[in-house]
Amino acid sequence: MIFFPFRSYPESHLEVIADSTTSPLTLESFALLRLTKNTMFSGTLDEREAACVLMRGQAKMWVDDLFLGETETRESVFSSPAWTFYIPPRSFYRIEVQEDSEFAVVLAQATGKNEACMIPPSEVAIQRVGEDSYVRDVHTIIGSSFPAQTFIVGETFNQPGLWSSYPPHRHEENHPPHEYELEEVYHYRLCPEQGFGVQCLYTDDKRYENAYLVKNGDTCVIPCGYHPVAAAPGYRLYYFWSLAGKKRILSPHEDPAHQWVHAEKKD
Repeated sequence: MIFFPFRSYPESHLEVIADSTTSPLTLESFALLRLTKNTMFSGTLDEREAACVLMRGQAKMWVDDLFLGETETRESVFSSPAWTFYIPPRSFYRIEVQEDSEFAVVLAQATGKNEACMIPPSEVAIQRVGEDSYVRDVHTIIGSSFPAQTFIVGETFNQPGLWSSYPPHRHEENHPPHEYELEEVYHYRLCPEQGFGVQCLYTDDKRYENAYLVKNGDTCVIPCGYHPVAAAPGYRLYYFWSLAGKKRILSPHEDPAHQWVHAEKKD
């Protein structure tokens, strides 16, 4: 399965949306966690590392006996950059919240044990990417230089009517240094919430030639192929993204048929 429409899920429960049992993912899984005011959640990781990204609310986090810190309040994904907790493999963690909160959680295969930490908004790399009708804001939370083992994590923001992941690109084959194989997950939110966007997914061999109507709370797995995204006019579109691979290097291969848009802009 590639596309996972929004479904309600219980509070105080790590709801796995996509993993190797339900999708083509092999290295990572994506989950959501929702906690109500003055509650907590705890668990123990196996041979996986985790990134817990605060989408709304406020939280404190402990890993083993270490207090990582306390976030400020994030009203929504559209209000401010994210607070994130990195949890290494084989760790016990505990989250406490003082207000209703929700987290995007990505877990990926890992063997070593790096240091747990809190990543504040001040450490998020924010970049405006693209031009004209495909300009967007990309927030890289865990980049290639961060000492994770398998994933790269971030958030992208489309203004109404604009495209992202454009010109269309892929990262499905290992051709160093030009392209590295990375699987990916997108999780979407819209503002206002009744809005929609379009997620395209296509491959050179036409194995995929799909377009998905994405709504608030939907998730899409991108095992391969080109994957541009568009926001409907009138609606801001956000997506959480996580890439996972044996080489944590993001070097996208753009579809040659559409690279001309760069040259046109330069002219």
